[in-house]
Amino acid sequence: MKRIISYPALVIAAQMLAGCELAIPSQESVPRSPVHSEESAAQILIQSDESLAELRQSAQVLFGGREVTIGASAFANSSQLLIQRAVVRSPDGRIIDNRVDEPPFILELFLRSGNCYLRNKDTSEEVRLVKADCTAM
Repeated sequence: MKRIISYPALVIAAQMLAGCELAIPSQESVPRSPVHSEESAAQILIQSDESLAELRQSAQVLFGGREVTIGASAFANSSQLLIQRAVVRSPDGRIIDNRVDEPPFILELFLRSGNCYLRNKDTSEEVRLVKADCTAM
């Protein structure tokens, strides 16, 4: 049930954000160093508009500039977020293209040394989040 509700919301949000540009300074991704201080999984219980915009921009940086749609409840119950390409639907809701020809992306939210980070699990690149109010899980 959770997947059915989340999937249409992802498609609608992607269409709404198409063509929109976030007014956030660009962020550089930081390669993950081989030696880490202690890390702990994190969550964001309450998303502000600023933190959500920062989260979306950071995800876009981690995916090489590709637009990524993230909902306001992302990371509220989990430290990981699975992102997969949406199926293409016609205006009446019928599926036109349901091929998913790439594996899903996984974003991880974590705390390290009191700072909040977002990491692309596949590439290990990470971005520090400044406006997100992360708490340890």
